[in-house]
Amino acid sequence: MASSSGVRLIPVTPGSFIMGSPQSEVGRAYWEEEREVTLAHEFYLGATPVTHRQFELVMPDFPRQLAHHPSAADAPVDSVPWKSATEFCEKLTTIDREAGILSSDWEYRLPTETEWEYTCRAGTSDATYGPLDSIAWHFGNSDLRPHAVCQKSPNPWGFYDMLGNVWEMCQDWFWVKYQQRACRGGSYFNTQKCCRAATRANYGGGRYCGFRLTAAPVGPYDFCPSIEEYSTPPAKPSIFDAFDAKDFALAEQILADDPDQLEAVDAIPPNLHGCVYLDRPEMLEWLLDHGADIELREQDYGGTPLNGAVVHRNKRIIRILVERGADTTSAMDLAQRGLAGEFEYDASLDREGYREIVELLRELGIE
Repeated sequence: MASSSGVRLIPVTPGSFIMGSPQSEVGRAYWEEEREVTLAHEFYLGATPVTHRQFELVMPDFPRQLAHHPSAADAPVDSVPWKSATEFCEKLTTIDREAGILSSDWEYRLPTETEWEYTCRAGTSDATYGPLDSIAWHFGNSDLRPHAVCQKSPNPWGFYDMLGNVWEMCQDWFWVKYQQRACRGGSYFNTQKCCRAATRANYGGGRYCGFRLTAAPVGPYDFCPSIEEYSTPPAKPSIFDAFDAKDFALAEQILADDPDQLEAVDAIPPNLHGCVYLDRPEMLEWLLDHGADIELREQDYGGTPLNGAVVHRNKRIIRILVERGADTTSAMDLAQRGLAGEFEYDASLDREGYREIVELLRELGIE
């Protein structure tokens, strides 16, 4: 089946599977409880995430988000609000019903989490349906950018990019309290802990998130429980907790047990950026001393720690980052833009405060 926007959809037959993950799976969260689920209805799912090219055919007035790389039009569309993704589905439903492609008792929509995970697993039961490097664009191989679809191996049912490249929005609520929808699969900016079939995450409207088109009969469908319905286990201490307690032995032990906690790539914000926003210069230096990447981008906004420190006018951290060799290419431009009032949407970032940042950068030899 092919939609008029060029999305190729593959039929998915009814069946049962074990949803969730075993307690031994690396990256597992407490809301991934294993349970047997039966899907009683046939549906169709896009062979790939919806691409920029396909999205713009239906939503030509949506602000263009194309990145500056050769395959951008065939990369998954991202930075799309959940409401816009559902509007795409509604518009395409009308178009394809009128064209005779879709019957009146079928519709396009986002998949449920159950439909998504059933299709992602495609009869497999491990965390991924193959070696991650061969099936997914992730933090370790993506060059920190999205890639054209279909460049990695498909799953056993012929679906591409189910893991990595972009998160994929679903119908379900992840967190009803905060009105956040669920998304699945991880992205090009995530480690293997997130690029798993069972991973559930919240979509807050930021970068790295797209969607996959579903065609299914009109009617009710089952949702996964939101995370409020699970008993929260005791939280493990984080590096921030260790620093609050001035327990550096604990911080060292946290890193020894889980080296990914150094940069916390899968967290928003990751650790270095958390130090910028919370004004934690001592912790920032400790993380850098232990090998953290000084140019690590922040997931939601894509900037480096230095750029974030300039926008947030954190003078102590600016000085540390510049003296440690951070890339200063954009620093003065950002400070001048702040001085011109570009960041006044945030009341805490009034333009006059940027005069001191401009002076500091000049003192540090940056023009």
